[in-house]
Amino acid sequence: KATMSDSDGSVPSRCFAGGVGCGLAGLATNPLDVIKVRNQQFTDAKYRTFRGAAATVLAREGVRGFYKGATASVLRECTYSSLRMGLYEPVKLSYASAFRRCDENSPVVKLASAFTSGAIGAALFNPIDVVKVRFQSAAAAPPYSSLSNAFSAIYTEKGLGGLYIGTSATVTRAAFLTSAELGSYDIVKNNLFVEVFGLDKDAKGTHFGASFVASLIATTAANPADVVKTRVMNDPHGVVGGPREHFAHILKKHGPYGFLKGWTASYLRIGPHTVMSFMLIEKVRQMIGMESY
Repeated sequence: KATMSDSDGSVPSRCFAGGVGCGLAGLATNPLDVIKVRNQQFTDAKYRTFRGAAATVLAREGVRGFYKGATASVLRECTYSSLRMGLYEPVKLSYASAFRRCDENSPVVKLASAFTSGAIGAALFNPIDVVKVRFQSAAAAPPYSSLSNAFSAIYTEKGLGGLYIGTSATVTRAAFLTSAELGSYDIVKNNLFVEVFGLDKDAKGTHFGASFVASLIATTAANPADVVKTRVMNDPHGVVGGPREHFAHILKKHGPYGFLKGWTASYLRIGPHTVMSFMLIEKVRQMIGMESY
């Protein structure tokens, strides 16, 4: 039977813990996110490797180049990530109640719940992701003077549709990422580390180990959609087309390996971000009297 104790906290409390943890992690890893976006967006030699992209950004734009889109990145984490982390347990409870043969501890329920919460968060806050990617992709001067100017300019030029460009790719990426990240974290931590190996559920070592494994799974699962999403969001005039056309273009030009482009850069961002996020989220949850995941 699916249940939820009082110490699990309210939805706003869960969202708060998720927003704080992911927001701080997003700020700290923004330089790695800039490098990942450049690596996936540009095909010339200077951006082909993680080291090459980092060196090019530093030489051409200085240290400030690594913090392009930082404000949008933190805003995105405090909205999209706050919601996906906060909705995970209520959705898990609902699925466990709906699927009578499964309870909250079922790996299938955990993966499905994380998939759903990630998709909901991404669908609602896609405009912030569009702005973030535009700022981070700009190798020259910032494309907009501020966040408000970015939202206004995109809306003026393309309407509401311009702010929701690439939504299908964003939602797909977020759903798979959250399932592979949060769902895997819950499974590795509770179903494996706690139940099989008898580790302490609230120990920092348990949180670190589970988040590290989840980071590897999440990067691999999300990278194909991440590559497509980056290309779509940087093709506002639809020169290539939508997600389906970009998918076909990448497959034809680069083969299956094209969807793993930027994996190292992506992991060097997702890895630290995942570990930092879960360590911080678990700490915040403990501080406000909630149980850990």
